[in-house]
Amino acid sequence: MAVPQFRRIRLLLALAPALLAACAPDAVAPTASAPEEASYYTYPSAIYRSHVEFGTPYDASTTNDYVIHRRTHSLSHHCGEGGPNWVSWNLNKTHYGDAPRSTSFTADTGLPTGCYRVVSSDYTNSGYDRGHMVRSEERTWSSTDNQATFVMTNVLPQRHDLNAGPWLKFETYLQGLAQNSNKEIYVISGGRGNAGTLLGAGKVVIPTHTWKIAVVMPYGHGLAQATSNSSLQVIAVMMPNTTGIISAPWTNYKTTVDNIEYYTKYNFLDKLPDSIESYWESRVY
Repeated sequence: MAVPQFRRIRLLLALAPALLAACAPDAVAPTASAPEEASYYTYPSAIYRSHVEFGTPYDASTTNDYVIHRRTHSLSHHCGEGGPNWVSWNLNKTHYGDAPRSTSFTADTGLPTGCYRVVSSDYTNSGYDRGHMVRSEERTWSSTDNQATFVMTNVLPQRHDLNAGPWLKFETYLQGLAQNSNKEIYVISGGRGNAGTLLGAGKVVIPTHTWKIAVVMPYGHGLAQATSNSSLQVIAVMMPNTTGIISAPWTNYKTTVDNIEYYTKYNFLDKLPDSIESYWESRVY
């Protein structure tokens, strides 16, 4: 519904119509409408709900988990690998606006003394993109919010074919759910595996895959409304960090949360009631 005091902006969405087939009769995948051209608004404020609504991801040891909570997202940084173990964030329609995309990546001054602070030049001529976990477009309510996505602890090395291919397509799909379908989404993202380090410098580990988990609910809903299997949907993907996949649909890389947990050794969504957590973590869309 258009509210008079909102500032109207125009946003061209390059969304492909998407329909995910349900894997069980009572598990209907969310769909995102895809108008050729749509008008949106910059809301009076960006409404951020908990970025770790369904639990802070954890593994067997906290040694390599330096956790930072910010207005725009939460993250766990691995000082020994120069990148995030995971980044977790809330996503809804109020986070989009008309703020310009930042032009500079910055080191994270919030890291402790003795933890190497990755800089943009660590990626220069490496053959890898500076791959956002929280997408820049998802934080355009203000320039300050957008700049937070360009802090290097929100970045992992990604081949361009991944970053501009199925990874972007899934980001765009989630944008459609938030803006067109009025969904509240809770996202967790990160990498797994070790394909060496950027330029062999030993500073930034290159993941073999990057993954993402998205919990999708009606706008304004969260853990308190997660009372049954049908009260939410969970979409999980794991994508190879390689070339030659730029044209691949994101749906090629659907997986289970259980599979991501197996490879990363992290526990996700642990605040969900056990029966709901078990139901959704074992399903592939």
